[in-house]
Amino acid sequence: MARGSLGVIRFANDFTSIGFDAFVPTATGLELGGGVGFYGVNEGALAFTVDEPGGILDITTDVGDDDNNCLVAGTFKPADGGMWMEARLKITDSVAATRAAVWCGFTETLSVTTPVMPVERATATNTFNAGGSLGVMFDSDSTILRFFATSGDGSAALAGKNSKTGAAVAAGALDLSNTMTADRWYVVRVEISPNGLGRVYFGDIDAGDLLELVYENTTALGTGDNFHACLMIENRSAANERLEVDYFLGEGGRDWAVD
Repeated sequence: MARGSLGVIRFANDFTSIGFDAFVPTATGLELGGGVGFYGVNEGALAFTVDEPGGILDITTDVGDDDNNCLVAGTFKPADGGMWMEARLKITDSVAATRAAVWCGFTETLSVTTPVMPVERATATNTFNAGGSLGVMFDSDSTILRFFATSGDGSAALAGKNSKTGAAVAAGALDLSNTMTADRWYVVRVEISPNGLGRVYFGDIDAGDLLELVYENTTALGTGDNFHACLMIENRSAANERLEVDYFLGEGGRDWAVD
C-alpha cells in the first residue's frame, strides 16, 4: 500500500486576495498563505496592487542600505525527488533598477530573521555566500546592469554551462544579456534534479521573449542538502525599493516519494 496520496510538497500564491490594502509584516515574518512566507532585514511593507489584473503583490523594502525582503517556501531536498520553482516579477521604479539587487531561485542557507542575498555582484566580482544556490541575479552594484544566471556552493562558484551554446561557465555566473528595465515583467524558473544537477530558465516576457533554458550547473549541488525557494530584493542605497510579484510557486518531493 502507498504511504500516502500526495508524493510532492507544493507551494503556490497568485496574490489574488483583495481583503488587504496594505499591511506591515512583523519582525518574525508573515505567512502569506499557500506555503509562502515573507521575511526581511527590517520589516518593509506589503500591498496588493488593484490596478493590474491577475493578482499582484507589491513589496516595499525599509529605507536602510542593504535592507531586504524575500518570499520563501520550503525546505526541499534534491534526493527526495527533485524540485522546481517559478516566479513572475518586475522592478516598479526606474530608479530602483540602478540601486537595488534581486535574486530568484533555490538557496540552501537562509536565515528568516536576517536573510542574506545568496549571490551578490560588486563591480565585476561575484560573491557566493555560504551554502548551495542556483538561480538568477541582478545587482545594481555591478558595472554590468544585466541579469546573471548563477550557481554556487560553500561560498564558491559552482561550474556550469551556457545552455544555448554549450560553452563552459567555470565562474558560476552567466551574463544573460538582458538589461533590468523598470515596469517590465520577467519570469524565472529553476529546477534541481535528484542528482543535484539543475536548470535555469529565463524570459524577458514584455520584450516578447519566451521562457527558455539558459543555464545548467555541471557540478552537482548536495543531494542531501535542504533548499528554500526564494525571491529577494535588497537595497543598494539608503532608500526603499519596490518589487512586484505576479506569482510564486513550485514543488518538491517528499522524503518517501522515491521509494
